[in-house]
Amino acid sequence: MIDGTYADYQSETYKVVDMNGNELKLVTEDAQAVTRGFEAETSKHTAHTLYYKHVPRDAIEELYELHQEARYAGAVFDLYQDTEGQLYIGTEDQDKASAYGLTQTVDQYYSKRVTDDEIEKIIYRSPVE
Repeated sequence: MIDGTYADYQSETYKVVDMNGNELKLVTEDAQAVTRGFEAETSKHTAHTLYYKHVPRDAIEELYELHQEARYAGAVFDLYQDTEGQLYIGTEDQDKASAYGLTQTVDQYYSKRVTDDEIEKIIYRSPVE
């Protein structure tokens, strides 16, 4: 999923994993990033290498948040993905859930597995000051 904070840096887009004062920590899976000063880091939590770089806020061309939802049968729902890559729509609205065939998964939350062709993805972009 694309939800999160992103930064345009040196004409490339990177995910921001940490913002501490005037410094951002960027991450990418692109091995070529080492030529741009990123350092490789592996962990027991991922099966591949990630590349990180700390950059000052004023070196960022643009900083923004992305949030994704889904339109399903004309209604808008939360959109999320499980660890296997399956897509789900969800809501806390019990009446809406009932009308669209969502089932209760946790307290006051309802969801339904969907396929990519059943939904229209909606991406919201807002600047970070």
